[in-house]
Amino acid sequence: MKKWLLMASVLTLTACAYSPIYNGKDSYSGSKFMLMESPRHTMDYFVESLTEELVQSNTSVSSRTPIAVASFVDLQNLDATNWLGNSVSEGFIHQLQRRGFKVVDFKTTGSIQVTSQGDFVLSRDWKDLAQEQQIQFVLTGTMLRQEGGVLVNARVVGMQSRIVVASAQGFLPADRIGRDLDTLNQMRTEDGVLIRSDPSMTTPHTVILRP
Repeated sequence: MKKWLLMASVLTLTACAYSPIYNGKDSYSGSKFMLMESPRHTMDYFVESLTEELVQSNTSVSSRTPIAVASFVDLQNLDATNWLGNSVSEGFIHQLQRRGFKVVDFKTTGSIQVTSQGDFVLSRDWKDLAQEQQIQFVLTGTMLRQEGGVLVNARVVGMQSRIVVASAQGFLPADRIGRDLDTLNQMRTEDGVLIRSDPSMTTPHTVILRP
């Protein structure tokens, strides 16, 4: 009887500590009880592991040094990113902040734009952003698509020194991403024809943030 009670207690504690894993693609099959803790996307665990590796290899960044997180870019075209690169960078903002780092969100406009569609404080429009920010380090990285997923390299670089002060590497399996890998390609339609974006094309009116 005592053994049975002990096993029941262990199972209860395990269930309470368990955080549901969800890939964002299939229907959520967890019970209402599991929703007492927010389900975590598998990408959360991936970014968390890379963050731990960055913290372990870090040689210069402290909780008092302002750091920004930029989009992760295509290794074969450093001027291009996509939804995955932006999602990874958003995850790093969360992971760094919860560890006590001073994260600068340079996409914040400093004002609230109230419209009929919603209220907005973030922007990617260069005209809405400050051209100078208090940033000493930046976390960024590259993505390389492979048959089974995406190879991600992350690094923290000094804005003025260009010295890499932390680095991490990981492989994100395709079935854990939650969206088809084909959508990683930048494509557009023109006159009913599907056209892949020219890697040499650049976006005009970009803003250069200086430390």
